[in-house]
Amino acid sequence: MKKFLPGIIGLAAIFALAGCGNQKLTVGASTKTPSGMVAVIKGKTNKDAKISYQVKGQSKKSVKNTDGAYVIEVPATTKTQNVTVTSKKGSTTIAKKVTIKKTKALAKYQTIASKYNQAVIGMSLSKSTQKKAQKLAAAEKKAKASSSTATSAAKAKAAIAKLPASQQKKALAKLQAEQKEMLALKKEAKEVQAAMASAKKKNKDKLLPTSLNNGVQNVITQKNYTVRANYQDKNLMGLTLIVPVKAMKKSSGQKDFGTVFALLTSEVGAKPKSVMKQFKKVQKDAKNSTSTSTTTHVIKSNGVKFQVGYSTTHLYIYITR
Repeated sequence: MKKFLPGIIGLAAIFALAGCGNQKLTVGASTKTPSGMVAVIKGKTNKDAKISYQVKGQSKKSVKNTDGAYVIEVPATTKTQNVTVTSKKGSTTIAKKVTIKKTKALAKYQTIASKYNQAVIGMSLSKSTQKKAQKLAAAEKKAKASSSTATSAAKAKAAIAKLPASQQKKALAKLQAEQKEMLALKKEAKEVQAAMASAKKKNKDKLLPTSLNNGVQNVITQKNYTVRANYQDKNLMGLTLIVPVKAMKKSSGQKDFGTVFALLTSEVGAKPKSVMKQFKKVQKDAKNSTSTSTTTHVIKSNGVKFQVGYSTTHLYIYITR
């Protein structure tokens, strides 16, 4: 028995080492380029292993292990990101490094949000109020270009008093007409401001939020569409417009989609007419396709990329640079 004991102990050690050797972790390519709004890390590990990852400078996050497979989505940023993926099984831990390449931002988030929200509010105003707003904008532009508007009424009257008597009556009448027009504009300005405040309140769920935390998140959720954003340190890295296929079969859904898509396209600096023309072709090709899996088509305009993907239930449009 004593002769066999050392051999048995040796075999146990070998089996233990063999068990450690079964610990596995794959991450695919060690360098990833973001696609859409995120970079995807996916691989294999042991079915009973615990998976986590950590972007350098951020907290560690756990990942779901589905029968030994896992998927990690890391939001794109303007900086290179170093990610450590860890698989832990019992007392054994394996870690692998992955580098995520930096990408360009669409623009500063506040700039896009402000322009988009103004457009949504403006479109919801009545035709008469829109005309008043355009009139006020033109008057404001004219006032900024004219140095005479900086002159106060008292100074204007004093200047008129110095004119020859034959010119004073005409100059005074002109000043009074300008003052009357100014009062009318001020009244209209108050009406427009009140209408805009009402429109803002009415459409609050259709507006982009004024502030966000870093990460990918839904920023507008409506029955016929959802807008998702990747916000990183004041930058808008990307947008995703998600539309249920069933909504595209209704006139109300088509209208909502067309409006939102055109607005997003315009505010990120692309050319709406060009993008919509290309999209119609993509839509036509998708209808003629017999594939049931998600397929992706790319539209480009003015440095902005639109990746159009169809699944059996939804349309996805990823907007990035």
